[in-house]
Amino acid sequence: MRRVMLSVLLVSAGVLCGCGKRISDNQRLNTAVDELKKNNISDSSRQLDLVLKKNPDNCSARMLQALIYERNGEDDKALDVVTQVAKDYPDSFAALYTLGRLLAKSQPRRSLAYDTLKKAHELRKDDLSTLILLCNLGTELNYRKVSVYLNALQAHPAFAGSNILHYQQGKCHLNNGRRQQALASFRAALRGCRDAALIFNVAYAIDNANLDRKYAAGLYNLYLRYPGKNGKSNDRIVHAGQRIRVLGR
Repeated sequence: MRRVMLSVLLVSAGVLCGCGKRISDNQRLNTAVDELKKNNISDSSRQLDLVLKKNPDNCSARMLQALIYERNGEDDKALDVVTQVAKDYPDSFAALYTLGRLLAKSQPRRSLAYDTLKKAHELRKDDLSTLILLCNLGTELNYRKVSVYLNALQAHPAFAGSNILHYQQGKCHLNNGRRQQALASFRAALRGCRDAALIFNVAYAIDNANLDRKYAAGLYNLYLRYPGKNGKSNDRIVHAGQRIRVLGR
């Protein structure tokens, strides 16, 4: 399922601030952040090591260390660091958000990621990145109460007409037994839609819930006729063809 996502700067001020005390090495940390933004990982690590040698408990430095591990593809090390930071600073939005984001990368850990991000949301309810992840995870996990976060995100002007958010609302309505509302949300998800993958997902959801057989068949047909290869896969093409034959009976 394609998810609602915003580009999240891993080394933004929001990630590195909000925990720990102001120290004389702030400029060195800022330099380390700048180097990481330019993907100069070795230079960033060099600056960071100088800070950590003086103050190994510095929250911002430890968060940056985790981000460097992540940039190097060492997610387990990054997760270890952030997990400890979150324990040491349980009221740090930066630590909780980053911990939830890292946990969300692993399928078996997504329920824990959701719970962690809920805590981050309580600390900063206006953070869109947290809301987006909560909506993605809650929809994927079929959580009924994800509607709280879907409604909050949909109330934001930038997401009021989001096709994917309407799709997620439809999934949430289904999980809560609201079939007619679900169908209305799925239809709204397709207004102006130019995403073959979303067309398939809506068709599959309507078909799987037996909301409207004729409409589902039409959407599968639309998916097969959709120009280009983006959002298409052989498995989905085969499935769509098979379901059209079944639904047409």
